[in-house]
Amino acid sequence: MNAVNGRRVSVALSAVALMVGSLLGATAAQAEPGVANIDTGSGNKAGIKCVQRAFNAYAGTELAVDGVYGKSTKTAVVNFQRFWHLPVDGIVGPRTGGTIEFMVAQNNGGNDVWRSNGCRVVVPTTN
Repeated sequence: MNAVNGRRVSVALSAVALMVGSLLGATAAQAEPGVANIDTGSGNKAGIKCVQRAFNAYAGTELAVDGVYGKSTKTAVVNFQRFWHLPVDGIVGPRTGGTIEFMVAQNNGGNDVWRSNGCRVVVPTTN
């Protein structure tokens, strides 16, 4: 199995785990209060870098981890939202951020690298 197919399988398994978790009532941890959505023009460089690193590591993208929400990052967010059947608006709000957090946890054996990397406090998520 090549790296691209391996990532697709990993993402597909994460999707199944998300569906099962939602059926069982599992929820993602909530971000710190007041974390704004991430979109074009966002000054939340740390949050943008978290999203860029997560997509590069687990969604097969090759984004520059520069803290700039440019065209490539927005396109990656839109593609991620389509794949996960989220509302497609190109904005990392609580649902998209929570799904990114879930994807990271599932690909790390449930380990909370999202929190240890400081992403929980800079990316909006749901609870």
